[in-house]
Amino acid sequence: MHHPGDKSPNFRWNLVLPTLGLFLLLQGALSPDLPAFTIIENKVFAEGPFLFKLEVQVYGRGSSKKPPLGVTSIKVKIKNERASSRPLQVRAVRAYLDPLVYQDVETKGYRVTPGQWVTKYYRLPRDQRPLLTEQGFIQMVFEGFTIHFNPRERKFQGPMK
Repeated sequence: MHHPGDKSPNFRWNLVLPTLGLFLLLQGALSPDLPAFTIIENKVFAEGPFLFKLEVQVYGRGSSKKPPLGVTSIKVKIKNERASSRPLQVRAVRAYLDPLVYQDVETKGYRVTPGQWVTKYYRLPRDQRPLLTEQGFIQMVFEGFTIHFNPRERKFQGPMK
């Protein structure tokens, strides 16, 4: 019998709230889109008439310690310093799965004028997410040279002609 002031016996919060909490916890833990690692490195480069700062951020799922490295997105930030005498031309960004096989991330190219910061964020579609082997790297192709970034070692290589 229901008395005034009693809580409704048909709705039991003490069962609903823990069940809802468990559901949300499991859904969050099982979501494949949650980044499991973030690798961020930056370095200043001098090449010919250019002085620029390059920052690469690699986001992914799984462990950054065990191959393959599952990359879900890449962010590239470039500041062409005022000391540079002309715009820096970025031709492409590629993910090398191993030293011989690559996947294009950016092919349109863009320019960075002296004194300008440019940030490009590439969220990779599920069917195009690269799996980098131990020798895999991210390559930035500029006009006249390239720079490699090895996310696992957190090191840049280059500029290379």
